[in-house]
Amino acid sequence: MKSIPVALKSHLALPATSWTLLLKVVCKDGTVLGFTRLDAALTYDDGGGAITYSPDQGFTPARLQAAADLGVDNTELQGWYSAGGVTEQRIRAGLLDKAEVWIYRVNFMDLSQGHEVWGYGTLGETRFVETGWVTEFRSLKQQLKQPLCQLISLTCRARFGSKPIGTPGAEITERKPCNKDMVWHAGTVTSVGIDPRKTFTDSARTEADGFFEPGVIRWLTGANAGAQIEVYTFAADQFTLILPMPYPVAPGDTYEVRQDCDHTFAMCKDRHANTLHFRGEHLTPVQDADSIMVPGANISQVGG
Repeated sequence: MKSIPVALKSHLALPATSWTLLLKVVCKDGTVLGFTRLDAALTYDDGGGAITYSPDQGFTPARLQAAADLGVDNTELQGWYSAGGVTEQRIRAGLLDKAEVWIYRVNFMDLSQGHEVWGYGTLGETRFVETGWVTEFRSLKQQLKQPLCQLISLTCRARFGSKPIGTPGAEITERKPCNKDMVWHAGTVTSVGIDPRKTFTDSARTEADGFFEPGVIRWLTGANAGAQIEVYTFAADQFTLILPMPYPVAPGDTYEVRQDCDHTFAMCKDRHANTLHFRGEHLTPVQDADSIMVPGANISQVGG
C-alpha cells in the first residue's frame, strides 16, 4: 500500500491543488540531477539531502502505466539539453542508462507536507530525438523479468573483477564472482592516430605489447569523460579501441586502463592465475557442447 503524508493527502483531496512532479536521477557516475514540471526551480530534501529541481530541462512524463499484478510500471520521460543537466556528452557516455530514478509528487506551495512516491526504478537506454532526449522509466518489477539461472558454459560466466556481494568498495558484485582485483593504470594521451576517435598513443606506457588485450579504458577528462570502451589492440604504446569514441580523443586527455579477460580457461590460467575462481565447465566435450547449445562452444578446447 502506498504511503502518503497526512498533510499532503489532505491537500490532494481539496477541490483546487498546487501539486507538481519532481524527478530525481542518480547517474552511474554518482551525479545527481533534479527536474520538475513546474515553471520555477524548487529546492527539496527527500531525506537524502537538498536537491534543486530545475525547470529548464523540459521534463515531461508520458502517461504512467501501472498495475497491481507483476506487470512492469513504465512511462516515457523526455526533455531537452541543458549545460547543468542532461548533456549530449552524458548521453553518449551512457551515464543515464540504468540510472536510479525517483518520481515524487509534492505541494510546491508547501514543501513541508512531504512527498508521495509516484515511482522508483531505473532508466532504460536514453536516445536522441529531434527536439531533445527521450528515455524510458522502468519500475523494479522489471528485474523480475530477468533470467536468474546459469547455463553450462565452456567460458567463464563471472564478470572480470567482480567480488562477493556485500564487498565494500567493489565496482562489481556477484553471487559467484571472479574475485580478481581490478588494477587501473593511469595515463595521458600524447598523440592521436589517423582516426582520432579510435587510435591514440601514450608514450609513457611501459607495459609489453598485448598487455591490455583485452582491456578496458575509462576516460577521466576530455570530451569523452565518463565513457568506457574496450581495447582492441595495444602495441608500441598505441591503443586501438574496439569502437570509435563519440568524440575525438585529444592530446592531454587523461584516462585509466585495466586488463580484462576473454573468459577462456587459458587466459584465466596463464595471464590472471585465477583458475580457482573459474566459473565455467571448460572440459565439456565440444561435440556435446554443440548439441546442447552451450555458450562458448565455438572456442578452442583447452584442457586442465
